[in-house]
Amino acid sequence: MKKSKQPLQVTKDLGRWKPADDLLLINAVLQTNDLTSVHLGVKFSCRFNLREIQERWYALLYDPIISKLACQAMRQLHPEAIAAIQSKVLFSKAEEQLLNKVGSSSQPTLDTFQELLHKHPDVFYPSRTAKALQLHWQLMKQYYLLDDQTGEPCVPPPCPPQILPPATAPRTLGSPLILVPPR
Repeated sequence: MKKSKQPLQVTKDLGRWKPADDLLLINAVLQTNDLTSVHLGVKFSCRFNLREIQERWYALLYDPIISKLACQAMRQLHPEAIAAIQSKVLFSKAEEQLLNKVGSSSQPTLDTFQELLHKHPDVFYPSRTAKALQLHWQLMKQYYLLDDQTGEPCVPPPCPPQILPPATAPRTLGSPLILVPPR
């Protein structure tokens, strides 16, 4: 009689996917509703390709054994670890739309972002802080992602001479940087 491969697969999944990865995956998908965005934007404990992320998400949803084991492991996480994971959750489109309302020419303070949090608690992820909103808004401003900004996005920081900056290098997402021989 042949043995089933399922226990081996469960063990394999549990070894590579850490409880922190599962919690981060769940929170990120709930925020974005997009596994591709999660794959591109979330830094897990190790590199997972899109297919592995999709398989893990479906296993958490539909495989009772994996789901139960993952939930038990996530419950064992220390509260500080959970807070650190929650601080890494991607911003949703709705959150970014609200941040977009803060003009690029204004000089917003932490109070500005605290007010946004209080006015829209249903939109912002529960663990978001005014400081996190301010930092994300500054990144949006830096990369000309605010609606009231015009012109070209700012130039990325200088790179070593042998590497072209991403903005000038023709490439697709996921492809390596184009190396230029030193002169």
